[in-house]
Amino acid sequence: MSMHPMSLSLQPFTANSINKYSLRSTSANYDRGFIKLLPIGRSSGHWATNFRPNSVSRPETSVGHDCVVGENDGVIIVDHGSRRQESNLMLHDFVSMFKARTCYNIVEPAHMELAEPTIKEAFGKCVQQGASRVIVTPYFLSPGRHWKQDIPSLASEASKEHSRVPYIITAPLGLHELMVDIMNDRIKYCLRHAAGGVEACAVCAGTGKCRFYS
Repeated sequence: MSMHPMSLSLQPFTANSINKYSLRSTSANYDRGFIKLLPIGRSSGHWATNFRPNSVSRPETSVGHDCVVGENDGVIIVDHGSRRQESNLMLHDFVSMFKARTCYNIVEPAHMELAEPTIKEAFGKCVQQGASRVIVTPYFLSPGRHWKQDIPSLASEASKEHSRVPYIITAPLGLHELMVDIMNDRIKYCLRHAAGGVEACAVCAGTGKCRFYS
């Protein structure tokens, strides 16, 4: 099966009338580039993303079946991993939220290092649940060394035990207009808490301490 590079614009999920979640276009292209999925090697059938900053935005076009998440796709959401169990549990909570809101059948958490489940373990769980393709998506903001080197290396190693299952590594979260809203909400809430107007948020409450200074 031949594979060709394809570009996907970054788009948020939005609910439609039947409570399913679909992709909608957004004005937040920022001219920051597109996710470019490229085959790893010449014939492996595995894919990775190539983030190309400052590329010219292009209009959306119709895409084929391979460009949507199907019933037999497994999604692995990967964070860095921490020695603090509270931090690791937050990823599990996010994965549960993500699965409930997207209605994807197979979604597994993974930590790049320091904690379990590992990418290899999550990859195996996806295959055990019937995944015929695995989508590895980093729970990271920026396209740094972990995204460029470490996660691809770990995903490649994990795939060796499942040679018939192709995988894709998506771009990290990057720049998106919704991130502005999230950060602004966090700032406002923390200021209200510092002023004594509200209780500590779930993040601070989980750590047993609040990090504001007078």
